[in-house]
Amino acid sequence: MSPNEAQEAFLREGNVAVLATVDRRGRAHAAPIWYIYADGVFVMSTGRGSQKHRNIDANPEVTLVIDRRSLPYYYLTARGRAEIGPSLSQEDRRRIASRYLNEEQTRRYLERMSGLESISVRLKPRKIIEFNGQAGR
Repeated sequence: MSPNEAQEAFLREGNVAVLATVDRRGRAHAAPIWYIYADGVFVMSTGRGSQKHRNIDANPEVTLVIDRRSLPYYYLTARGRAEIGPSLSQEDRRRIASRYLNEEQTRRYLERMSGLESISVRLKPRKIIEFNGQAGR
């Protein structure tokens, strides 16, 4: 399922998402994550062997929530099957980090992360749910 034009515009904003996964014993795990969205696919990165990585290996069905935490509240929930892939290129890592950090912070972040093993996570949503909050209107 693809987002409409307004949803696409929201996804281009620098909102931190929350990735929800389930472990082998059926326990939910939700953690903040940075992402980029392009061509109908969310692309994320996490540490090799992290809880997110292990959970997606065990059960690739995930939910990603991207929300605005100021009035008016708004969120998109993307559900689907995550695919694990190789580490992102340095350029893709820069593209993601620069959505959330200024230039100097991005440079320092990439230096700190350069020696860590990571994997990419790709999610092409099967379903997108939208919520337009009424609070504060």
